Amino acid sequence: MMLPRTLFGRLLLIFIVFGVVMTGALLVVMQVSHRLYHREFDQTVNRELAQRYVASNFLLTDAPLTAETLHRGIRKLAAANPEVDIYLLDNRGQIVASSVPTTERRRVRVELRPVHEFLAGRGLPILADDPRDVSRQEVFSAAPFRVADCPGDILYIVLRREEHAPGAVRLRTTYAVGEGAGVILTAAVLSVALSLLFLRLLTRRLGVLEEAIRRFSDAHGIATPLRDESDAPSGGDEVDRLESLFGDLASRIEEQMEALKSTDVMRRELLANVSHDLRTPLTTLLAHLETLQMKQPELTPRERSEYLEVATRQSRRIGRLVEQLLEAARLEAGQVTIDVEPFSIGELLQDVVQKFALTARDCGVELEVDAMAAGTMVSGDIALLERVLDNLIDNALRHTPIGGHVVVQSEPRGERVRIAVTDSGPGLTREEAERAFERFYRGDPGRSTRSGQSGLGLAIVKSILELHGSNVAVDSEPGHGASFYFELPIVTQPPSPAPK
Repeated sequence: MMLPRTLFGRLLLIFIVFGVVMTGALLVVMQVSHRLYHREFDQTVNRELAQRYVASNFLLTDAPLTAETLHRGIRKLAAANPEVDIYLLDNRGQIVASSVPTTERRRVRVELRPVHEFLAGRGLPILADDPRDVSRQEVFSAAPFRVADCPGDILYIVLRREEHAPGAVRLRTTYAVGEGAGVILTAAVLSVALSLLFLRLLTRRLGVLEEAIRRFSDAHGIATPLRDESDAPSGGDEVDRLESLFGDLASRIEEQMEALKSTDVMRRELLANVSHDLRTPLTTLLAHLETLQMKQPELTPRERSEYLEVATRQSRRIGRLVEQLLEAARLEAGQVTIDVEPFSIGELLQDVVQKFALTARDCGVELEVDAMAAGTMVSGDIALLERVLDNLIDNALRHTPIGGHVVVQSEPRGERVRIAVTDSGPGLTREEAERAFERFYRGDPGRSTRSGQSGLGLAIVKSILELHGSNVAVDSEPGHGASFYFELPIVTQPPSPAPK
Protein backbone atom coordinates (compact mmCIF):
# COMPACT_ATOMS: atom_id res chain seq x y z
CA MET A 1 0.00 0.00 0.00
CA MET A 2 1.40 3.32 -1.09
CA LEU A 3 1.04 6.10 1.46
CA PRO A 4 0.18 9.62 0.25
CA ARG A 5 3.24 11.77 -0.29
CA THR A 6 1.73 14.97 1.08
CA LEU A 7 1.00 15.79 4.70
CA PHE A 8 -2.61 16.56 3.77
CA GLY A 9 -3.10 13.13 2.21
CA ARG A 10 -1.51 11.30 5.13
CA LEU A 11 -3.57 13.16 7.72
CA LEU A 12 -6.72 12.54 5.68
CA LEU A 13 -5.95 8.82 5.52
CA ILE A 14 -5.43 8.74 9.28
CA PHE A 15 -8.78 10.47 9.84
CA ILE A 16 -10.57 8.02 7.53
CA VAL A 17 -9.07 4.93 9.19
CA PHE A 18 -9.82 6.37 12.60
CA GLY A 19 -13.40 7.12 11.56
CA VAL A 20 -13.98 3.59 10.27
CA VAL A 21 -12.58 2.04 13.44
CA MET A 22 -14.60 4.34 15.66
CA THR A 23 -17.78 3.65 13.68
CA GLY A 24 -17.37 -0.11 14.12
CA ALA A 25 -16.59 0.33 17.79
CA LEU A 26 -19.68 2.51 18.30
CA LEU A 27 -21.91 -0.06 16.60
CA VAL A 28 -20.59 -2.79 18.88
CA VAL A 29 -21.05 -0.58 21.92
CA MET A 30 -24.60 0.25 20.85
CA GLN A 31 -25.46 -3.43 20.44
CA VAL A 32 -24.05 -4.29 23.86
CA SER A 33 -25.74 -1.28 25.44
CA HIS A 34 -29.02 -2.18 23.76
CA ARG A 35 -28.82 -5.73 25.11
CA LEU A 36 -28.03 -4.51 28.62
CA TYR A 37 -30.88 -2.03 28.44
CA HIS A 38 -33.47 -4.69 27.57
CA ARG A 39 -32.10 -7.06 30.19
CA GLU A 40 -32.50 -4.39 32.82
CA PHE A 41 -35.94 -3.50 31.46
CA ASP A 42 -37.15 -7.11 31.54
CA GLN A 43 -35.82 -7.72 35.03
CA THR A 44 -37.28 -4.46 36.35
CA VAL A 45 -40.73 -5.18 34.86
CA ASN A 46 -40.72 -8.77 36.14
CA ARG A 47 -39.03 -8.10 39.44
CA GLU A 48 -42.09 -9.23 41.46
CA LEU A 49 -43.07 -12.09 39.12
CA ALA A 50 -41.79 -14.82 41.42
CA GLN A 51 -43.38 -13.16 44.42
CA ARG A 52 -46.74 -13.10 42.62
CA TYR A 53 -46.43 -16.79 41.74
CA VAL A 54 -45.70 -17.64 45.36
CA ALA A 55 -48.71 -15.62 46.50
CA SER A 56 -50.97 -17.47 44.05
CA ASN A 57 -50.60 -20.76 45.98
CA PHE A 58 -50.02 -22.64 42.74
CA LEU A 59 -49.15 -25.87 44.67
CA LEU A 60 -52.43 -25.95 46.51
CA THR A 61 -53.30 -29.72 46.43
CA ASP A 62 -54.42 -32.46 48.77
CA ALA A 63 -51.74 -34.82 47.52
CA PRO A 64 -48.47 -35.09 49.46
CA LEU A 65 -45.67 -32.75 48.22
CA THR A 66 -43.49 -35.20 46.40
CA ALA A 67 -40.96 -34.47 43.66
CA GLU A 68 -43.52 -35.47 41.02
CA THR A 69 -46.16 -33.26 42.58
CA LEU A 70 -43.76 -30.28 42.56
CA HIS A 71 -42.72 -30.89 38.95
CA ARG A 72 -46.35 -31.13 37.83
CA GLY A 73 -47.36 -27.95 39.66
CA ILE A 74 -44.40 -25.91 38.31
CA ARG A 75 -44.99 -27.15 34.73
CA LYS A 76 -48.63 -26.17 34.95
CA LEU A 77 -47.56 -22.71 36.09
CA ALA A 78 -44.95 -22.42 33.30
CA ALA A 79 -47.50 -23.47 30.67
CA ALA A 80 -49.30 -20.19 31.27
CA ASN A 81 -46.05 -18.22 30.58
CA PRO A 82 -43.77 -20.00 28.09
CA GLU A 83 -41.31 -17.11 28.13
CA VAL A 84 -39.82 -18.18 31.46
CA ASP A 85 -38.16 -21.19 33.07
CA ILE A 86 -39.30 -21.91 36.63
CA TYR A 87 -37.12 -23.67 39.21
CA LEU A 88 -37.60 -24.55 42.87
CA LEU A 89 -34.31 -24.38 44.81
CA ASP A 90 -33.35 -25.54 48.28
CA ASN A 91 -31.17 -23.52 50.67
CA ARG A 92 -27.97 -24.76 48.93
CA GLY A 93 -29.12 -23.91 45.42
CA GLN A 94 -29.94 -27.49 44.42
CA ILE A 95 -32.79 -27.79 41.93
CA VAL A 96 -35.70 -29.55 43.65
CA ALA A 97 -38.21 -29.16 40.82
CA SER A 98 -38.44 -27.30 37.52
CA SER A 99 -40.46 -26.65 34.41
CA VAL A 100 -37.52 -27.77 32.25
CA PRO A 101 -37.15 -31.47 31.54
CA THR A 102 -34.15 -33.13 33.13
CA THR A 103 -32.67 -33.95 29.70
CA GLU A 104 -32.47 -30.23 28.81
CA ARG A 105 -30.78 -29.12 32.03
CA ARG A 106 -26.99 -28.81 32.20
CA ARG A 107 -26.87 -27.71 35.83
CA VAL A 108 -28.20 -29.35 38.99
CA ARG A 109 -27.34 -26.37 41.16
CA VAL A 110 -27.61 -22.59 40.96
CA GLU A 111 -25.16 -20.17 42.60
CA LEU A 112 -27.19 -18.38 45.30
CA ARG A 113 -25.04 -15.23 45.78
CA PRO A 114 -26.70 -13.27 42.90
CA VAL A 115 -30.10 -14.52 44.12
CA HIS A 116 -29.48 -13.17 47.61
CA GLU A 117 -28.34 -9.82 46.10
CA PHE A 118 -31.63 -9.68 44.16
CA LEU A 119 -33.67 -10.44 47.27
CA ALA A 120 -31.71 -7.74 49.15
CA GLY A 121 -32.84 -5.13 46.60
CA ARG A 122 -29.50 -4.45 44.89
CA GLY A 123 -29.37 -2.45 41.68
CA LEU A 124 -30.42 -4.10 38.43
CA PRO A 125 -29.55 -5.84 36.21
CA ILE A 126 -28.31 -8.86 38.16
CA LEU A 127 -27.36 -12.02 36.26
CA ALA A 128 -27.46 -15.56 37.63
CA ASP A 129 -26.88 -19.10 36.37
CA ASP A 130 -29.02 -20.53 33.57
CA PRO A 131 -29.48 -24.25 34.23
CA ARG A 132 -29.95 -24.86 30.49
CA ASP A 133 -26.38 -23.60 29.66
CA VAL A 134 -23.31 -23.78 31.92
CA SER A 135 -21.62 -20.91 29.98
CA ARG A 136 -24.43 -18.40 30.17
CA GLN A 137 -26.11 -16.21 32.74
CA GLU A 138 -29.52 -14.60 32.46
CA VAL A 139 -31.73 -12.08 34.25
CA PHE A 140 -34.20 -13.62 36.66
CA SER A 141 -36.85 -13.12 39.31
CA ALA A 142 -36.80 -14.81 42.70
CA ALA A 143 -38.85 -14.97 45.89
CA PRO A 144 -38.70 -16.94 49.14
CA PHE A 145 -40.87 -20.08 49.09
CA ARG A 146 -42.13 -21.19 52.50
CA VAL A 147 -44.62 -24.01 52.21
CA ALA A 148 -45.05 -26.71 54.86
CA ASP A 149 -43.46 -30.05 54.03
CA CYS A 150 -41.92 -28.54 50.84
CA PRO A 151 -38.19 -29.23 50.35
CA GLY A 152 -37.76 -25.98 48.34
CA ASP A 153 -36.81 -22.56 49.79
CA ILE A 154 -36.61 -20.23 46.76
CA LEU A 155 -38.72 -19.89 43.64
CA TYR A 156 -36.24 -19.04 40.86
CA ILE A 157 -37.54 -17.83 37.47
CA VAL A 158 -35.21 -17.36 34.48
CA LEU A 159 -36.50 -14.72 32.02
CA ARG A 160 -35.96 -16.07 28.49
CA ARG A 161 -37.90 -13.58 26.37
CA GLU A 162 -35.31 -13.43 23.65
CA GLU A 163 -35.58 -17.09 22.89
CA HIS A 164 -39.39 -17.14 22.97
CA ALA A 165 -39.85 -13.94 20.94
CA PRO A 166 -37.02 -13.93 18.38
CA GLY A 167 -38.94 -11.86 15.89
CA ALA A 168 -39.52 -9.03 18.32
CA VAL A 169 -35.94 -9.14 19.44
CA ARG A 170 -34.66 -8.97 15.87
CA LEU A 171 -37.00 -6.11 15.04
CA ARG A 172 -35.99 -4.22 18.15
CA THR A 173 -32.29 -4.77 17.47
CA THR A 174 -32.60 -3.83 13.82
CA TYR A 175 -34.41 -0.61 14.70
CA ALA A 176 -31.84 0.34 17.33
CA VAL A 177 -28.88 -0.46 15.09
CA GLY A 178 -30.46 1.35 12.16
CA GLU A 179 -31.15 4.44 14.24
CA GLY A 180 -27.63 4.35 15.69
CA ALA A 181 -26.11 3.87 12.26
CA GLY A 182 -27.99 6.93 11.00
CA VAL A 183 -26.67 9.03 13.87
CA ILE A 184 -23.14 7.70 13.39
CA LEU A 185 -23.27 8.30 9.64
CA THR A 186 -24.43 11.87 10.12
CA ALA A 187 -21.70 12.49 12.70
CA ALA A 188 -19.13 10.88 10.42
CA VAL A 189 -20.07 13.12 7.48
CA LEU A 190 -19.85 16.24 9.63
CA SER A 191 -16.55 15.06 11.12
CA VAL A 192 -15.06 14.42 7.68
CA ALA A 193 -16.14 17.83 6.45
CA LEU A 194 -14.72 19.60 9.50
CA SER A 195 -11.55 17.49 9.30
CA LEU A 196 -11.04 18.44 5.66
CA LEU A 197 -11.45 22.11 6.53
CA PHE A 198 -9.06 21.84 9.47
CA LEU A 199 -6.49 19.92 7.46
CA ARG A 200 -6.65 22.42 4.65
CA LEU A 201 -6.09 25.32 7.05
CA LEU A 202 -3.28 23.48 8.82
CA THR A 203 -1.43 22.45 5.68
CA ARG A 204 -1.86 25.92 4.17
CA ARG A 205 -0.22 27.50 7.25
CA LEU A 206 2.51 24.89 7.20
CA GLY A 207 3.02 25.65 3.52
CA VAL A 208 3.49 29.32 4.36
CA LEU A 209 6.03 28.35 7.01
CA GLU A 210 7.82 26.06 4.55
CA GLU A 211 8.05 28.85 2.01
CA ALA A 212 9.43 31.21 4.67
CA ILE A 213 12.09 28.67 5.61
CA ARG A 214 12.99 28.23 1.95
CA ARG A 215 13.32 32.01 1.50
CA PHE A 216 15.45 32.13 4.62
CA SER A 217 17.73 29.43 3.25
CA ASP A 218 18.01 31.09 -0.15
CA ALA A 219 18.80 34.43 1.43
CA HIS A 220 21.73 32.95 3.37
CA GLY A 221 20.41 33.89 6.76
CA ILE A 222 18.35 36.99 5.95
CA ALA A 223 14.80 35.96 6.75
CA THR A 224 11.62 37.80 5.89
CA PRO A 225 9.33 38.07 8.95
CA LEU A 226 6.32 35.78 8.74
CA ARG A 227 4.03 38.51 10.09
CA ASP A 228 4.05 41.66 12.10
CA GLU A 229 4.31 41.48 15.86
CA SER A 230 0.90 43.13 16.08
CA ASP A 231 -0.68 40.20 14.20
CA ALA A 232 0.82 37.55 16.49
CA PRO A 233 -1.82 35.81 18.67
CA SER A 234 -1.47 36.01 22.43
CA GLY A 235 -2.16 32.29 22.95
CA GLY A 236 -1.57 30.39 19.74
CA ASP A 237 -1.51 26.72 18.93
CA GLU A 238 1.45 24.54 17.93
CA VAL A 239 1.74 26.13 14.50
CA ASP A 240 1.77 29.62 15.99
CA ARG A 241 4.48 28.57 18.41
CA LEU A 242 6.39 26.98 15.54
CA GLU A 243 6.27 30.24 13.65
CA SER A 244 7.46 32.10 16.73
CA LEU A 245 10.29 29.62 17.24
CA PHE A 246 11.31 29.99 13.64
CA GLY A 247 11.44 33.75 14.05
CA ASP A 248 13.64 33.37 17.12
CA LEU A 249 15.80 30.84 15.31
CA ALA A 250 16.23 33.16 12.35
CA SER A 251 17.24 36.02 14.64
CA ARG A 252 19.76 33.83 16.44
CA ILE A 253 21.23 32.57 13.19
CA GLU A 254 21.57 36.11 11.93
CA GLU A 255 23.30 37.09 15.17
CA GLN A 256 25.64 34.11 14.88
CA MET A 257 26.41 34.96 11.28
CA GLU A 258 27.24 38.50 12.32
CA ALA A 259 29.43 37.07 15.06
CA LEU A 260 31.11 34.82 12.49
CA LYS A 261 31.74 37.83 10.31
CA SER A 262 33.27 39.66 13.27
CA THR A 263 35.31 36.56 14.10
CA ASP A 264 36.53 36.38 10.52
CA VAL A 265 37.58 40.02 10.68
CA MET A 266 39.39 39.35 13.97
CA ARG A 267 41.02 36.29 12.42
CA ARG A 268 42.31 38.36 9.54
CA GLU A 269 43.58 41.00 11.94
CA LEU A 270 45.16 38.27 14.05
CA LEU A 271 46.98 36.82 11.07
CA ALA A 272 48.12 40.26 10.03
CA ASN A 273 49.34 41.14 13.53
CA VAL A 274 51.06 37.80 14.04
CA SER A 275 52.69 38.06 10.63
CA HIS A 276 53.92 41.55 11.44
CA ASP A 277 55.12 40.60 14.91
CA LEU A 278 56.99 37.59 13.60
CA ARG A 279 58.29 39.20 10.45
CA THR A 280 60.18 42.00 12.20
CA PRO A 281 62.22 39.89 14.64
CA LEU A 282 62.70 37.14 12.07
CA THR A 283 64.03 39.64 9.54
CA THR A 284 66.38 41.13 12.13
CA LEU A 285 67.49 37.68 13.29
CA LEU A 286 68.10 36.47 9.74
CA ALA A 287 69.99 39.62 8.75
CA HIS A 288 72.37 39.44 11.72
CA LEU A 289 72.98 35.72 11.26
CA GLU A 290 73.68 36.15 7.54
CA THR A 291 76.01 39.06 8.26
CA LEU A 292 77.74 37.02 10.95
CA GLN A 293 78.13 34.12 8.54
CA MET A 294 79.39 36.17 5.58
CA LYS A 295 81.72 38.53 7.45
CA GLN A 296 82.84 36.31 10.28
CA PRO A 297 86.54 36.46 9.30
CA GLU A 298 86.46 40.24 9.13
CA LEU A 299 84.60 40.81 12.42
CA THR A 300 86.27 41.46 15.70
CA PRO A 301 85.30 39.40 18.74
CA ARG A 302 83.32 42.35 20.09
CA GLU A 303 81.39 42.75 16.82
CA ARG A 304 80.61 39.02 16.71
CA SER A 305 79.37 39.22 20.30
CA GLU A 306 77.12 42.16 19.43
CA TYR A 307 75.63 40.32 16.43
CA LEU A 308 75.01 37.21 18.55
CA GLU A 309 73.39 39.31 21.31
CA VAL A 310 70.97 40.88 18.84
CA ALA A 311 70.15 37.47 17.35
CA THR A 312 69.57 36.01 20.80
CA ARG A 313 67.32 38.92 21.82
CA GLN A 314 65.20 38.55 18.69
CA SER A 315 64.95 34.78 19.23
CA ARG A 316 63.68 35.36 22.73
CA ARG A 317 61.18 37.87 21.40
CA ILE A 318 59.86 35.30 18.94
CA GLY A 319 59.69 32.71 21.70
CA ARG A 320 57.68 35.03 23.95
CA LEU A 321 55.26 35.80 21.14
CA VAL A 322 54.72 32.13 20.34
CA GLU A 323 54.25 31.37 24.04
CA GLN A 324 51.68 34.14 24.38
CA LEU A 325 49.83 32.97 21.27
CA LEU A 326 49.62 29.41 22.59
CA GLU A 327 48.54 30.61 26.02
CA ALA A 328 45.84 32.87 24.57
CA ALA A 329 44.59 30.01 22.38
CA ARG A 330 44.36 27.60 25.34
CA LEU A 331 42.50 30.17 27.43
CA GLU A 332 40.06 30.95 24.64
CA ALA A 333 39.41 27.25 24.00
CA GLY A 334 38.72 26.61 27.69
CA GLN A 335 41.64 24.17 27.99
CA VAL A 336 43.08 25.83 31.09
CA THR A 337 41.89 24.69 34.50
CA ILE A 338 42.74 26.41 37.77
CA ASP A 339 44.10 24.75 40.89
CA VAL A 340 42.74 26.89 43.73
CA GLU A 341 44.72 26.95 46.96
CA PRO A 342 45.36 29.47 49.74
CA PHE A 343 48.59 31.45 49.65
CA SER A 344 50.13 34.66 50.97
CA ILE A 345 49.55 37.50 48.55
CA GLY A 346 52.37 39.54 50.12
CA GLU A 347 54.94 36.80 49.47
CA LEU A 348 53.80 36.45 45.86
CA LEU A 349 54.14 40.21 45.24
CA GLN A 350 57.61 40.23 46.76
CA ASP A 351 58.75 37.32 44.58
CA VAL A 352 57.41 38.82 41.35
CA VAL A 353 58.89 42.26 42.03
CA GLN A 354 62.24 40.68 42.84
CA LYS A 355 62.10 38.84 39.53
CA PHE A 356 61.68 42.14 37.61
CA ALA A 357 64.24 44.10 39.66
CA LEU A 358 67.04 43.74 37.12
CA THR A 359 64.80 44.57 34.17
CA ALA A 360 63.53 47.70 35.93
CA ARG A 361 67.09 48.83 36.64
CA ASP A 362 68.06 48.36 32.99
CA CYS A 363 65.03 50.46 31.99
CA GLY A 364 65.93 53.19 34.47
CA VAL A 365 62.61 52.69 36.33
CA GLU A 366 62.15 52.44 40.09
CA LEU A 367 60.14 49.32 40.95
CA GLU A 368 58.77 48.93 44.46
CA VAL A 369 56.21 46.86 46.32
CA ASP A 370 53.78 48.12 48.95
CA ALA A 371 52.24 45.04 50.50
CA MET A 372 50.04 46.57 53.18
CA ALA A 373 48.44 43.17 53.71
CA ALA A 374 51.60 41.12 53.74
CA GLY A 375 50.16 38.42 56.00
CA THR A 376 46.83 38.19 54.21
CA MET A 377 45.90 34.84 52.64
CA VAL A 378 43.97 34.68 49.40
CA SER A 379 42.75 31.78 47.26
CA GLY A 380 43.53 31.11 43.62
CA ASP A 381 45.89 29.40 41.22
CA ILE A 382 49.24 30.80 42.29
CA ALA A 383 50.98 29.98 38.99
CA LEU A 384 48.31 31.67 36.86
CA LEU A 385 48.12 34.70 39.18
CA GLU A 386 51.89 35.03 38.97
CA ARG A 387 51.44 35.13 35.21
CA VAL A 388 48.90 37.95 35.67
CA LEU A 389 51.36 39.99 37.75
CA ASP A 390 54.18 39.30 35.26
CA ASN A 391 52.13 40.71 32.40
CA LEU A 392 50.92 43.74 34.37
CA ILE A 393 54.43 44.65 35.59
CA ASP A 394 55.94 44.08 32.13
CA ASN A 395 53.27 46.33 30.63
CA ALA A 396 53.94 49.01 33.27
CA LEU A 397 57.71 48.93 32.75
CA ARG A 398 57.27 49.12 28.99
CA HIS A 399 55.20 52.32 29.23
CA THR A 400 57.15 54.05 31.99
CA PRO A 401 59.86 56.51 30.88
CA ILE A 402 63.38 56.62 32.33
CA GLY A 403 63.33 58.03 35.83
CA GLY A 404 59.74 56.97 36.39
CA HIS A 405 58.45 54.56 38.96
CA VAL A 406 56.15 51.49 39.15
CA VAL A 407 54.38 50.50 42.37
CA VAL A 408 52.87 47.09 43.08
CA GLN A 409 50.56 47.22 46.08
CA SER A 410 47.89 45.22 47.89
CA GLU A 411 45.11 46.67 49.98
CA PRO A 412 42.33 44.89 51.91
CA ARG A 413 38.77 45.77 50.84
CA GLY A 414 36.39 44.05 53.22
CA GLU A 415 36.42 40.33 52.39
CA ARG A 416 38.67 40.86 49.37
CA VAL A 417 42.12 42.19 48.59
CA ARG A 418 42.76 44.67 45.80
CA ILE A 419 46.05 44.22 43.93
CA ALA A 420 47.12 47.17 41.79
CA VAL A 421 50.08 47.86 39.46
CA THR A 422 50.52 51.63 39.01
CA ASP A 423 52.97 53.35 36.66
CA SER A 424 53.97 56.96 36.00
CA GLY A 425 53.75 56.65 32.24
CA PRO A 426 51.88 58.78 29.73
CA GLY A 427 48.50 57.30 30.69
CA LEU A 428 45.61 56.24 28.47
CA THR A 429 42.77 58.00 26.73
CA ARG A 430 39.22 56.82 27.34
CA GLU A 431 39.17 54.88 24.05
CA GLU A 432 42.54 53.27 24.82
CA ALA A 433 41.35 52.30 28.31
CA GLU A 434 38.19 50.67 26.89
CA ARG A 435 40.19 48.64 24.35
CA ALA A 436 43.24 47.91 26.46
CA PHE A 437 42.25 44.26 27.08
CA GLU A 438 41.49 43.39 23.45
CA ARG A 439 43.78 40.93 21.74
CA PHE A 440 46.58 42.57 19.69
CA TYR A 441 45.53 46.07 20.65
CA ARG A 442 48.60 48.24 21.19
CA GLY A 443 47.25 51.77 21.41
CA ASP A 444 49.60 54.58 20.48
CA PRO A 445 53.03 53.05 19.67
CA GLY A 446 54.67 56.27 20.71
CA ARG A 447 53.56 55.73 24.33
CA SER A 448 55.73 52.62 24.74
CA THR A 449 59.35 53.07 25.79
CA ARG A 450 60.25 49.54 24.69
CA SER A 451 59.40 47.58 21.58
CA GLY A 452 58.43 43.95 21.36
CA GLN A 453 54.92 44.08 22.75
CA SER A 454 52.43 41.68 21.11
CA GLY A 455 49.17 43.11 22.36
CA LEU A 456 48.30 39.82 24.07
CA GLY A 457 49.54 40.41 27.62
CA LEU A 458 46.50 42.27 28.96
CA ALA A 459 44.08 39.98 27.07
CA ILE A 460 45.69 37.00 28.82
CA VAL A 461 45.36 38.82 32.16
CA LYS A 462 41.64 39.30 31.59
CA SER A 463 41.08 35.64 30.63
CA ILE A 464 42.97 34.29 33.66
CA LEU A 465 41.11 36.55 36.10
CA GLU A 466 37.75 35.54 34.57
CA LEU A 467 38.65 31.94 35.40
CA HIS A 468 39.03 33.09 39.02
CA GLY A 469 35.67 34.85 39.02
CA SER A 470 37.37 38.25 39.05
CA ASN A 471 37.91 41.07 36.61
CA VAL A 472 40.64 43.52 35.73
CA ALA A 473 40.09 47.25 35.36
CA VAL A 474 42.17 50.35 34.69
CA ASP A 475 42.13 53.90 36.02
CA SER A 476 44.05 56.35 33.84
CA GLU A 477 44.20 59.85 32.47
CA PRO A 478 46.47 61.12 29.73
CA GLY A 479 49.68 62.43 31.29
CA HIS A 480 49.00 60.94 34.77
CA GLY A 481 50.00 57.31 34.40
CA ALA A 482 47.77 54.23 34.65
CA SER A 483 46.72 51.84 37.42
CA PHE A 484 45.62 48.29 36.58
CA TYR A 485 43.88 46.47 39.46
CA PHE A 486 41.90 43.35 40.36
CA GLU A 487 40.56 41.70 43.50
CA LEU A 488 40.87 38.26 45.12
CA PRO A 489 38.86 36.73 47.99
CA ILE A 490 40.46 36.61 51.45
CA VAL A 491 40.84 33.17 53.05
CA THR A 492 40.49 32.89 56.82
CA GLN A 493 43.07 30.47 58.12
CA PRO A 494 41.92 28.12 60.89
CA PRO A 495 43.83 28.54 64.14
CA SER A 496 46.81 26.25 64.62
CA PRO A 497 46.23 23.48 67.20
CA ALA A 498 47.89 24.06 70.56
CA PRO A 499 50.87 21.81 71.26
CA LYS A 500 50.18 18.97 73.66
